[in-house]
Amino acid sequence: MDALEQKYLKKIVSAGYESEFYKVMVEYLGEEIFVADGTGKILFVNPASVKTIGLPVDQIVGRNAEDFEKEGYFSVSSTMEVIRQRKSINVLQKLKNGKTVLATGVPIFDKEQDEIVMVISTSKDVDAVNELLHTVEKQAMEIEKNKAEIHNLRESMFEAEGFISGDPIMQELKNTVARVAPLEVSVLIQGETGVGKEVVARSLHKFSNRSNEPYIKINCGTIPEQLIESELFGYEKGAFTGANLGGKKGKVEMAHMGTLFLDEIGELPLTLQVKLLDFLQDGTFTRVGGTERIKVNARVVAATNRDLKRMCEEGKFRKDLYYRLNVIPINIPPLRDRPGDIDVLTKYFVSRNNSKYRCHKILGNGLLEILIRFDWPGNVRELENVMERAFVMSDEQMVTKEDIKKILYGDGGLSEIKNLTELEIMPLKEAKWALEKQLVSKAYKMYNSTYKVAAVLQVDQSTVVKLLHKHKCIP
Repeated sequence: MDALEQKYLKKIVSAGYESEFYKVMVEYLGEEIFVADGTGKILFVNPASVKTIGLPVDQIVGRNAEDFEKEGYFSVSSTMEVIRQRKSINVLQKLKNGKTVLATGVPIFDKEQDEIVMVISTSKDVDAVNELLHTVEKQAMEIEKNKAEIHNLRESMFEAEGFISGDPIMQELKNTVARVAPLEVSVLIQGETGVGKEVVARSLHKFSNRSNEPYIKINCGTIPEQLIESELFGYEKGAFTGANLGGKKGKVEMAHMGTLFLDEIGELPLTLQVKLLDFLQDGTFTRVGGTERIKVNARVVAATNRDLKRMCEEGKFRKDLYYRLNVIPINIPPLRDRPGDIDVLTKYFVSRNNSKYRCHKILGNGLLEILIRFDWPGNVRELENVMERAFVMSDEQMVTKEDIKKILYGDGGLSEIKNLTELEIMPLKEAKWALEKQLVSKAYKMYNSTYKVAAVLQVDQSTVVKLLHKHKCIP
């Protein structure tokens, strides 16, 4: 051994080769380890290498790796290939015992003389590696299979709640619902009328840890202001004239351990917003006419089609309540912004109506294109109503695009334009007049509220009133 080799062996020794820890680490390592000098002479082998070659240590160390290559112990020497190519290599070695191993050789250079002073080679049993890869692939396939089963189960649960979608936007919203549902936080669902806010609320309950407990809904916009407090919080006996003698539980109390869904929360009177905020802060409230504070554990989900942030700025909604409700915001886009849902929803409504009316109607060619091009101011609810009306009104087994056009646009005249792309050439002023009349008339028939029409058309309520009178759309 020359001085250069002694120098590097000394470094190995000083690094801990003689320590028990290093010996144990090298000897029990499953991979074969060869260490040779720059000429290929073997300086060290671990027990795994001895077992692979099948010779005692004293018949391996001191010999040249090229000898073992010539004698057929392995088809090609990784050590000699490193010396020949002067770089790290990977080679497949066929061993004398019939095994195939993947050998890796790494050169160690003397920086001053740019000579290879050592070669460290390791090898792995290819069959063992392939078996490991097969096991990993099998496990990956099992994981994918389980993921697919979970996905299908989740989709079935969503479908059971009426949450039908095919558009990527709504698929992402489903993921959000699934993530948020188990969390014990308030959720504020926002979106236009008819987009499916209640469907999302029911899904949040279904995927939560409270799914076996009550789901209680109250629509804050349909109950008279003088009654909504007692509906929400209940009342004690004798609280007011006409009250039940034994008092009555409110929706909040009925939702104990479950989910309380406050629909149209933007319609809640300011006077009650304080009491609701008080309940959200500590989970307690008092019934109308009572003094005892009642403790209730309920997850609150609220929904609105109004701009609560703007209402806060206008002093129509409390900011502190808004931030209490808006811990997790979920915004549902309108149907016109998710065309991928129209196809899926239409087919769903067809299937449901066939079952409901015990028929076997199908959709005619070109019908879906008409539906996709429509603006759907009433969103999913309007599409649902249109499809049901088409089923009821159609005498044939096929619902045609003409049936749908008639429902969407009416009969004859410019005010019942089939589709803007089918508009004939005419004076622009006349076309604007007709389109304006069509929009405001259709919206008012649908919502029967100038405020809601203003929100849908994104104009002031006073403008809606003027347009309705201008086109004589109000009876």
